[in-house]
Amino acid sequence: MSDTASGTDPDPQAGRQKRAIPDLFLLQYLPIIPRGVALDLGAGNGRNSIFLAEHGFEVDAFDRGTESVAELMTAARERNLPIRAIRNEVTTLTILPKRYSLAVIAWVLMFLRRGERDGVVKMAIRGLLPGGFIYLGVFSTHDPGYALCKEKFEEIEERTFFVPKRKMTMHYFIPEEVKALLGGLEEIAFKEGYEMDIGHGEPHHHGRIEVIARLPKE
Repeated sequence: MSDTASGTDPDPQAGRQKRAIPDLFLLQYLPIIPRGVALDLGAGNGRNSIFLAEHGFEVDAFDRGTESVAELMTAARERNLPIRAIRNEVTTLTILPKRYSLAVIAWVLMFLRRGERDGVVKMAIRGLLPGGFIYLGVFSTHDPGYALCKEKFEEIEERTFFVPKRKMTMHYFIPEEVKALLGGLEEIAFKEGYEMDIGHGEPHHHGRIEVIARLPKE
């Protein structure tokens, strides 16, 4: 059973590596996204990267986990997929401007502090081609982990908690905050919900916010 579901510490892998299929919200809007190079930040073992590479994208995938990157590289070689998997902290990463038709930031911003979150999103937006898209997925304050953190852990910033057992921070988003992160982009679709996660451990639920947005064309 996942830590969030069992009432102990939140599981930092709950959003990023929970199942082999891609994020379904992203999949729904893939037909309107121009093929090109995709950026996957916090790619984990590559469930989004692999799907994108199988559907017409080259992919630059970044993750901090050595094992996750090795697993993704192995999968890319075995399937002959155009994926560059690179081990790097997303907070220290520098990417080329105007390179990507799609940037994916799925289930990683929750583990960063405010300034780090802002920096990662701004970097990804700078990396988009004019008319490029961004997919953002985060946990919301409707997630069971939010109430758990409020009860057990120190709130170091608004809705951000330090989890001593994992030596990490955990942040929960509200819709206005997500929209502010993507200010200047055209919102294509916005979804807030409470959904079952069956990808790891016992089935459990997460509060989620997902957004598809587009950088205006020059």
